Amino acid sequence: MAAALAATPQVRLDTAPDGPHRVSVVGLAAADLAGLRTEDARRRALAVYAGETRPDTPAVAGRYEADADSLHFTPLFRFSPGVRYTVRVRIGSLALDQPFEVEAARSEPPRVTAVHPSGDSLPENALRLYLHFSRAMAQRDATRRVRLVDQDGSEVQLAFVDVEGGLWDPGRTRLTLIFHPGRVKRGVAPGERMGPPLRAGHEYRLVVDAEMADAAGVALGRPFEHRFRAVEADREPPRVEGLAIEPPAEPRAPLSVHLPEPLDHALLARWMWVEDAKGVRVEGQVEALEGETRWVLTPERPWSPGVYALRVERALEDRAGNRFDRAFDREPGGAVPGPAEPLRVPFEVR
Repeated sequence: MAAALAATPQVRLDTAPDGPHRVSVVGLAAADLAGLRTEDARRRALAVYAGETRPDTPAVAGRYEADADSLHFTPLFRFSPGVRYTVRVRIGSLALDQPFEVEAARSEPPRVTAVHPSGDSLPENALRLYLHFSRAMAQRDATRRVRLVDQDGSEVQLAFVDVEGGLWDPGRTRLTLIFHPGRVKRGVAPGERMGPPLRAGHEYRLVVDAEMADAAGVALGRPFEHRFRAVEADREPPRVEGLAIEPPAEPRAPLSVHLPEPLDHALLARWMWVEDAKGVRVEGQVEALEGETRWVLTPERPWSPGVYALRVERALEDRAGNRFDRAFDREPGGAVPGPAEPLRVPFEVR
């Protein structure tokens, strides 16, 4: 009986607070490993999800490795304390979903790691701000811990949509703040009466209270401030003609794309990608740099010479919600285009 149990593949979690994180399926037979030679096969065999595992929930990004009897997954970023994860294994006859959480290191309080858009200015009709934290945060009263302060020191009332629990990513490390659309969009009653939350020419401070806490109840301990100025409204869609591609000069060099204007940081991670001549997606690490005006893809595998294509969902937005296929603030009665294929911009790797 003991020998039979020992031969059964098992999930092993390495999630110590002070070490690298890894999820492994150990005890695999040679026949199982033979079917895991490709990256796609490994992704289908082992995946980790944060939060609810709905059909449209994306798996946690990371890299895969296989050795004599195991398949290993190392996340791109360490797992966040306080978040419920699920390991999903589908290898041969083995099918299991195993939930887990990780313990938090208590050496330092959580902190704000980034704000996007990351530039020092925003159009007065901006739609969103993203706050990134060093670990999973508490949901309760999240939006009430964030304030927008005008240059005269007064708090801007009804600046953001008050969403109970906040709009968090699955790992609860990114909080989305939505400027009140009733004040941003022209021709809507609140906007006509109160004006937009941001006014061109004014200086602002986005303030996160010191009491904002992580999932374990540990507070920031000090307030965080992000300063920016408001500029004239942006009511023009981004143009595909403004996409300038710099093909990689070496097999392992990144691909760089200069964008027509600052685009939405979160959407850039999902709605811009590269395909080879067969339509297969080029996997790798994606970054949005220089105030979200440059998109960079570092591939997992070296580039092969040939024709590729940059693909862009037409719904990809700029900071004011303007899409590649239409402006956000359209004239009343304006036609709305239906679903369309993603944009395709070919380029060659020599």
